[in-house]
Amino acid sequence: MSIRIPGQAELLRDDLAQTLTLEGRRGLSQAEIAHRFEAARDEDYLAALRSLERDGQAVEWNNRWYALATTEWCAGELQGLAAGDALLRSGEGGEVGYFVPRRYLNGGRPGDQVIAKPLRGKQGKAPRSGQRLPEAGVVKVVGRGFDRIVGTVESRRDKRYLLPFDRRLKLEVEIVEGPATEPGDFVIVAVDHQGSSRLGPLLGNIERVLGGVGEPGVDAEVVCQHFELPGPFPSPVDAQASAFPPDPSKADFAGRRDLRSELTVTIDGASAKDFDDAISVNKRADGSFDLAVHIADVAHYVEEGSALDLEAYERGTSVYFADQVLPMLPEGLSNGLCSLRPNVPRLVQSVFLHIGADGKVRSREFADAVIESKRRLTYMEVSAVLERADREAAIEKYGDVLAMLDRAADLTRVLLAKRAERGSIDFDLPVGDLLLDDEGIAVGVKPSERTLAHRMVEEFMLAANEAVAAELFSHDGPAMYRVHDAPKAQRLNELREILLGLDYEMPEDLEGLHPSVLQKVMTTFAGRDEEPFVAALVLRSMQRARYENEDLGHYALSKRHYTHFTSPIRRYPDLVVHRKLRALRAGKSAESKPAASESARLAAMAAHCSDRERRSERAERELRRWRLVRLLADRVGETLWGRVTGVEPFGLFVELEDFFVDGLVAVRDLDDDFYEYDPAAHKLEGKRHHRSFRLADRLEVKIKEVDPIRRLIDLVPAGQPDRSKAKPSSSPSSRPSGRAGSGPRGRQGRRRRQR
Repeated sequence: MSIRIPGQAELLRDDLAQTLTLEGRRGLSQAEIAHRFEAARDEDYLAALRSLERDGQAVEWNNRWYALATTEWCAGELQGLAAGDALLRSGEGGEVGYFVPRRYLNGGRPGDQVIAKPLRGKQGKAPRSGQRLPEAGVVKVVGRGFDRIVGTVESRRDKRYLLPFDRRLKLEVEIVEGPATEPGDFVIVAVDHQGSSRLGPLLGNIERVLGGVGEPGVDAEVVCQHFELPGPFPSPVDAQASAFPPDPSKADFAGRRDLRSELTVTIDGASAKDFDDAISVNKRADGSFDLAVHIADVAHYVEEGSALDLEAYERGTSVYFADQVLPMLPEGLSNGLCSLRPNVPRLVQSVFLHIGADGKVRSREFADAVIESKRRLTYMEVSAVLERADREAAIEKYGDVLAMLDRAADLTRVLLAKRAERGSIDFDLPVGDLLLDDEGIAVGVKPSERTLAHRMVEEFMLAANEAVAAELFSHDGPAMYRVHDAPKAQRLNELREILLGLDYEMPEDLEGLHPSVLQKVMTTFAGRDEEPFVAALVLRSMQRARYENEDLGHYALSKRHYTHFTSPIRRYPDLVVHRKLRALRAGKSAESKPAASESARLAAMAAHCSDRERRSERAERELRRWRLVRLLADRVGETLWGRVTGVEPFGLFVELEDFFVDGLVAVRDLDDDFYEYDPAAHKLEGKRHHRSFRLADRLEVKIKEVDPIRRLIDLVPAGQPDRSKAKPSSSPSSRPSGRAGSGPRGRQGRRRRQR
């Protein structure tokens, strides 16, 4: 089995893991593995074995490979302790399982993935908790935690040290070689594990200087390097993309419905260039609607297993920053041949839905087609057109497009009513749009709008995605779906407790809670000051949506069938779904394929794509927060309004209303009283004056300090006397970097999640 198509590497991994497990304690030599997997290239199965070892599923010992579960050993990540000892996070969810004395570290360092052997009869004490833990000794280091670290240069005692960009990394890295730098410069450091001593700091060499924090483009490059986001496309990929013509030929139209004369339009953001979808709406005499959703036929050009395809799979998704895009496909395809630009023919896969006046889908049909969009519209333009009182002027400018938009608006209202009846949760969280200057520096924040035009496109895409999922499911073949599970009971209980503090009572029985109950929460607080906070709170109670090879339904949307079909330019799962749907239309039934192996391959691909989606979300959130923090660095001393979004023993997290970013009011800065933490009531309360700060409180705060390097904001309550001259305050860097239970999010940042 040579690796030729996406998901095959993961499938080989699974086969190897199963084979090693069946061999038990006997294990297999590399020669035996090579014989059993003779269809695979040496480099493929060796890479799979090393991957299994890094993940703690296999281990190589004395030239034989074993499934770790068949040994007495365990795997985990080392967490360093001050005295040089370590804890081994070997439990489920990364829980601490063992104490590792420094004499048994065997070259392991904090962050390393290791294989360890429990030491029978020995126990060590964990610091802080005092918990007695069984001891273990490192047998083998199977993965270094930090080979390459992005951070800033600090100077101390004529030496250079690295401050990691990731605030969670409590590492001391001494820079021993590399080009000249200034304090505060961002660099990439390659860690020298061989040269580093066990007890001293890690040693590293500067691999690349990225620049200073204020230099144009450095922030985006730092984030890209930290999250290991893809750079320029490899030459073979660019060459393959460049070989396509700028427009499809007439030969490409063969076997397709010719819809070029039909009235279709695209509706996107003003700055968008990759137009995935176009729509057309007609209305019948009985009040029912015909909706056509046309999606760029990326699968026609990107052949499975090609250089283009493998690169797109590796990327998994496009990454969107405020001023740039890291595309999944080269620009010639994403913004050119596959983009549904106006007045040029484009190949599409189309979904045709007959929808009754009651919002129910009466029939669905799918086809390959060729269209020619008649107009490229923006959300703001459509909103303005639909709201114009001067119909005559609108008709003169837009002609038949105006009538079609009126029909589309009518259908949107029907679908929204059906959605409300179904109990779907409609998240409408305020997320400001960053305003940047020519150098990518944030100069302001504009509240984002969600108009009828936005809802129109969203509802039509949801309907198309659901129809495609139902079609795939009805043929009972392997496919890829978008899945969202019901919230866990613990999360719902936390939500119920917090809402009680806002005088709202959810049902006591939370088992099998229907999403309509949570939608009712959202509706109750709509228009109130607490609405954004409550919406974020409900979102926090949700599980994360993901991709799966099974159609398990979508809880938040209250849909039995759901997938992603409408964005193949920027999401790889949509490309997979396009191929599966076309195969069904071509009469290639699931029975003609090895369904079990294909299903396993799709499961591996779904996990990979879910991981890539999470990576892109973290990167987008981190850069956005960084730019907002830098914007506020010039406003130290100003007073702003915010809302308490988290209460912890060490202080309050307050989101600033006009900037959609939060900072910390440290309990050490609440110096008018001694404040105690009440976790049950989610508040801090003063012992003498009984002044309290409670979750969801609106609070006027002053910006005390901003650290643009560590991306931290320190706040104090407005009107509190400034005692900084009498008592030195700690810098933002000294505060805790994370947050737990009492707020609507696990970390500071954006709250939207892809459906």
